[in-house]
Amino acid sequence: MSSIQDLGLAEDQIEPLNHRQKNVYVSRLSQFTEYLQKKGKEPKKKIGYADKSVSVKISRFHQLVRYVWSNESTGTQFTTDHGDTVNAALADDSFRRKDGGRYSEGSKRKFNDALRNWFEFQGEDWEPEITFSDERATNNADPFKKSELETLTEASLTYKSIPTYDNITPDERDRWKTHIAQELGKPKEEVVPADWDEINNCWKIPSLVRTTRECGWRPDLIGRIEVGWYDGENQTIDIPEGEAPKNDSAWSEPLTDEAAFMLEEWLSQRSNMEMYDGKKEIWLTRKGNPYSSGPLNDLLRNLMEEAGIKPHGRNLVWYSFRHSIGTYVYHEYTDLEIVSEKLRQNTRDAASRYVHPLPELKRDASKML
Repeated sequence: MSSIQDLGLAEDQIEPLNHRQKNVYVSRLSQFTEYLQKKGKEPKKKIGYADKSVSVKISRFHQLVRYVWSNESTGTQFTTDHGDTVNAALADDSFRRKDGGRYSEGSKRKFNDALRNWFEFQGEDWEPEITFSDERATNNADPFKKSELETLTEASLTYKSIPTYDNITPDERDRWKTHIAQELGKPKEEVVPADWDEINNCWKIPSLVRTTRECGWRPDLIGRIEVGWYDGENQTIDIPEGEAPKNDSAWSEPLTDEAAFMLEEWLSQRSNMEMYDGKKEIWLTRKGNPYSSGPLNDLLRNLMEEAGIKPHGRNLVWYSFRHSIGTYVYHEYTDLEIVSEKLRQNTRDAASRYVHPLPELKRDASKML
């Protein structure tokens, strides 16, 4: 077992603990350190962090533990409830630097990353109520209304549509060529009339939105889904064992006829696109990278603008598709087990985080008062 000094910490940093508690806590931190070194970065592929990154993560995690000791209770356990407590403290700036200053959004994200590592090490399914990016904080996602989900799907069918080549003037064509060149990732001088049809007939965004609406894909999973996972005969996307974030088991996601149609149209187009040569991912950004939360949220904001959907104080992000499924499935069946199965959550408690009051009922409730 490592000593407290081996972990990069000082004796006075664990002073609230008695002798036996210190031994247990240091033992757990030692095991956590080994986990981070051997597979913390990508647990399923058993890829760890560099030693310098590990020591920084241990330091950050210990800072959060000490916050719990100072504000709640002293002990060797650090539970998901404690995770929620320090997550909220990061958000409202009650967790601060030694000099009393606020942590930047980027620093808060790194603290949250250390928490995720800890709960993955513990085998606990934990998702923060509030997440952070280097730019700004993002509160827990709100669900869409059913009508908004339908409107978003419709908007995906018209998204970035452009005038037909024959119906615009030469000057307008020149301006549209710039736009098309950016979208297709090719020089402006190489844009040809057929590129107009490629833009207007592209099924990438409709297939991405429609399948996410049905399946509630996490952004991380969208970046991993491969062409070979689609079973056209059964209209399912089959997730192999160990490929999904936060879930080691294999499972199949059935698609409706409409979603399968859109996906098959996209796969047919994709097979003829140079950008996808040698690539396994079903969807890539226009820069040729796998999707992640940032590009997906940018896409969603554009779709919402096209669809005329206003947040009205709600936090509508890509995760909102997932929260919509949890909310409407629960209110249909009033059974967290079904929500858990649909969203592939390990516990009922984890599934409950995706259940919200029905958006349509909030206005009705206001009328009653």
